Amino acid sequence: MTISRRGFIAGLAVAGATVPAVYYAHKELTHDPEDDIVTPGEASVELADVAGQQLADQLRGVWDLRFEGSQAGITGLPLHGVQLYLDVATKGRGLRGFVDQQSRLEGPGSVAYRVVGDLVGASSAQVRWRLLSNQGDVDYECIASLDEVWGNFANAGSGTLSGRLQPLDRSMALPLLDSHFVAVKRLFPEARERLPYTPELEAWLTSPEHRLFHQLWHATRDKWDRLPEEKKGALRGLGWQPGPRDHERDARGPRKHRNGSGIDFLFMHRHMLETVRTLQDLPSWTHFPLPKPNVEQDRQGFARYFDNHDGYCVPPTWQAPGDDAYGVWVSAIKAGETFCSNFQVWESQYQDPLYLSKLTLGAFGSELEMNLHDWLHMCWASVPRDPVNGAPVPFARDPADFAARWFSAENDFLGDPFSSHVNPVFWGFHGWIDDRVEDWYRAHERHNPGQVRRLEVNGVNWFAPGRWVEVEDPWLGPVTHGCSSVPGTFPGKSVEMDVETMKLALRITFGEDDKIGDLVRRVPQRPWYARHLSLRGITL
Repeated sequence: MTISRRGFIAGLAVAGATVPAVYYAHKELTHDPEDDIVTPGEASVELADVAGQQLADQLRGVWDLRFEGSQAGITGLPLHGVQLYLDVATKGRGLRGFVDQQSRLEGPGSVAYRVVGDLVGASSAQVRWRLLSNQGDVDYECIASLDEVWGNFANAGSGTLSGRLQPLDRSMALPLLDSHFVAVKRLFPEARERLPYTPELEAWLTSPEHRLFHQLWHATRDKWDRLPEEKKGALRGLGWQPGPRDHERDARGPRKHRNGSGIDFLFMHRHMLETVRTLQDLPSWTHFPLPKPNVEQDRQGFARYFDNHDGYCVPPTWQAPGDDAYGVWVSAIKAGETFCSNFQVWESQYQDPLYLSKLTLGAFGSELEMNLHDWLHMCWASVPRDPVNGAPVPFARDPADFAARWFSAENDFLGDPFSSHVNPVFWGFHGWIDDRVEDWYRAHERHNPGQVRRLEVNGVNWFAPGRWVEVEDPWLGPVTHGCSSVPGTFPGKSVEMDVETMKLALRITFGEDDKIGDLVRRVPQRPWYARHLSLRGITL
């Protein structure tokens, strides 16, 4: 026992103290340290921190178990063909699950073992849980370390849990049994594995023309309000300004809810839907798919969910090295609590006649795009991967990278307009959004009868301009607002829709330091192309 100098001096300094400082020193010397131990006070809500949530994301799922060692295995189960279900609630710290053969885990009856553990003090280096027998057999302790296949990327891929397995009724004074296990996490199936396209539709969706069109249509609207005038002028010269020339409609500026950009958003996607549905029947969601069920409440539903049985289950979250905030943001959007606090509210509001009757079509479209739409894309996105080797690319493809590998059908990342429309989930939730346009119309028929009139616009069933419909010329890109009749690379295509023109427009939109002239000179020169650019005020 040592005496605190500060405590000793404090004792000496007490003016008029009736107890001498020597007594204080004696008390310190004879103090029992157990007197300082205090039992825990009242309980408080303790949620997992960011590291705990990331560990839970890595553990949650279905694992294939195998047992190793001369004394390996657990009572009542074979050495192979055994599965482990692990579940942790959002921001939770309790680890729960089951262990048994796959057929019994997916069946309605009881299973061999329950998993009971917690993540308090746990890390990827050591996770502990118990296997509690449901048949009165031996219980076990499992101590495992997590090895992510992708290392510090922690990117929703496979991984391994390896550790030792010891019966709880065995004395720790005895030598440890030669009993180990390895669990390999099953990959979450991609939506394309559950919702295949017809060959005709897949070819159309993955074509360079449509990939570039969809990316560029969104990019110019999204970035227009922040582009310098030099870039705006170049895009106008290429015919890719968002809307009528000099009266463009940006999608993210301060007037987005009043400039009619929301109408462009709704109209373009309705046009896309009508086109793809001529090639394949792609139904709308009738409601938002529900979050992952709790493994203890619905074991069979848990298994179906991680098998992505209908293609619409939310894929696991992922992390980006060096940017914890990004990983937290993605994880939060995918969380079950976000579904209940945000998605279900939007699902209600956007079918509520009273709510819809107060919105113009442009304001409604802008609200859908900024709120629900963007989060739908990220919530149902899988970790972006390099199509060649499957390695995770946490921040996704560079928007100005047009390497050949990104044009493959495997690149269907929902977070990038270049690839999002290739993902079959895209058509489910965009169909749901489009159906809400009809709800909007019916809401106005109820509350503002006769004030909204139907009208066919560019072959699309739409609405006439008026009090509740701000613009009469929805923007479909150069198809509706271009001015060139010069053919592009492909017959029937205008120069604005030429692949190289769209690549140039995207490089202009996303380029940071390159001069516009330098970008233009990179495009393969063709006489008609040079003449077209010169007519639009761009000098080669």
